[in-house]
Order: sequence, then structure tokens, then C-alpha cells
Amino acid sequence: MSVFTCITRLQLDQFFDGYSLGAVLSFEGIKDGIDNTNYFVTTEQGSFVLTLFESLTAQELPHFLNLLSHLGDSSLLCPRPQRDRQEKQLSQLEGKPAAIFKRLPGLAVALPSALHCQEIGLQLASLHRCTQHYVFQMKNSNNLSAYNKVLQKIAAHLSAADSELIIDELAFQAENSLIKLPQGVIHGDLFRDNVLFEGDRLSGLLDFYSACTDTLLLDVAIAANDWCYENGSINKEKLMALLFAYQSLRPLESSEKQQWPVILRAGALRFWLSRLEHQYYPRTGALIQQKDPLIFRRILLQHRQHLVY
Repeated sequence: MSVFTCITRLQLDQFFDGYSLGAVLSFEGIKDGIDNTNYFVTTEQGSFVLTLFESLTAQELPHFLNLLSHLGDSSLLCPRPQRDRQEKQLSQLEGKPAAIFKRLPGLAVALPSALHCQEIGLQLASLHRCTQHYVFQMKNSNNLSAYNKVLQKIAAHLSAADSELIIDELAFQAENSLIKLPQGVIHGDLFRDNVLFEGDRLSGLLDFYSACTDTLLLDVAIAANDWCYENGSINKEKLMALLFAYQSLRPLESSEKQQWPVILRAGALRFWLSRLEHQYYPRTGALIQQKDPLIFRRILLQHRQHLVY
């Protein structure tokens, strides 16, 4: 999320005048996340989130907003886009596509328990089931070709050991294609800061702008690598809680179980590379959150040594 584009109170008032959501009472920037600009906005009618999209275009965004509407219709706990007085879901602010969403209750969990991980497994399986027949045109741009481009971009900053590790892992992933595994709509970024909880009860799934059509098991691996990471390694109890809950709604096929160690490594590699890129080539903005790339280096090494299974 973060704040890359600053707006004034006057701009905000004028923007909200286009909606039937009441007058703006207060607003503040949100620092979590790394892709879009987000503000909490309180009006006479409640609490909302204003998002200015920094990368996705006005042509791409309807796919994501329609997906959010579909998920809401399927009772998944996600933010629904608000329509303006012209019944449009998407507007413009400061030259950026912008949308307003009802703010969901709850807070992100910094130190998840096994119960939190169980909830993540259940909700992820629910997401995959309710989109089983949903045609989503966005493909995953985070592929081996993209990883190689990132490597070329950051190569001069890497130690010899890191460069060797990344090159070796890229070669391993190229030899282990995941294309034959079940495909569907994935969230693609279900980290702790993209989920809200009220106690042990999940109250919201956020930030679907990495969603795409790809390998379902990749979504599980991405979530597991973050939610089950604790004190420098993957916590096996939390991992089992997430996996058992997921499979209670969507049992894994034998091919998925076989490729599980491979895809855990793929998920760790992806976010190690992306965090390295953000570290060496940071974006400018008023509130920017930098995330530690070393976490995913450690996770990748653990998976390469088969310490989790």
C-alpha cells in the first residue's frame, strides 16, 4: 500500500463530492504494503479506504474490481468498490486511477498463531473454490523470465554467494515446470499485512492487485512462507495447520503433493528477488515501507535443505 502520491484535504473533499458517502471528517495515509497509495478516510457515513493505483492502468483495473465484486457475491470477506454518483467504480485523482472501498473491521496480525494459519488455509481454499469457473484474464507476470530480468538489474549489487544461489535456484525452477498442476485465480500476495483479524476470526482479505490466473498451489506456498515463518524458520505446526485446513475444503492432488517442495522454493525465490529489487531501487514517496529481503533468503535455504517436510 504505502503513500507515493500525496493529496490535499481540498482534493479529497472534491473527490468525495462525486460520491454519496457524506462529507469527509478526517483522513490519514497508510504505510503498509509497497504497490499503491492508500488513505483511511472517515466521512459522515463511515470509514473507507481510498486507493490511488500507481502501476495498474485504467484498462486493467476493471478486471480486478469485477473480481472483488464476484468474491463479495460469494461471501468472501474482501473490500467491495463503492460506486460514485454516476455508478462508476473507478475515477481519477492526481492523474491516477482511484477507487473507494468500505473499510473492513479488524487489524493485521504481526505474530500469527496456529489458529490464524488455519483460518488462512480455509479462506484461501474458499477463494480457490468460489473462482473455480471464473474467467480471469490477468496472467502472472512474475515468471522465470521476469526473475531473470530482475537478476540482471540487481546483479552488480549482489555478493558472489547470493548471485550463485539465485542462478542455481533459477536453473532448478526451470527444470521443474509447474504448468500441469491445477490452475485458477490466485491472490498472489496473501501476506500478514493483507489480512485482517478480530481475535482469531478472519475479518478481511485485502490487496487483490497481484491476483492472476496461475498455479493454485503457488498461492498456498506464498501464504505459508509468510504466515508460518517464525524466529528465522518455518514453524511446522503452523504449516500443518494451514495445509490441513486448506485440504479440508480443497484436497490436493497427488501431483501437487509431489511438487509441494518445489513450489515452496519458487515462492521464496520470487519474494527474495522482489525485495532485493525494492531495496536497491526504492520508489519515492511520503510513507514507504521497506521489507527485509534476508527473510526470504533464509526461507529459500531452509526449503532447499528440506527442513520442513
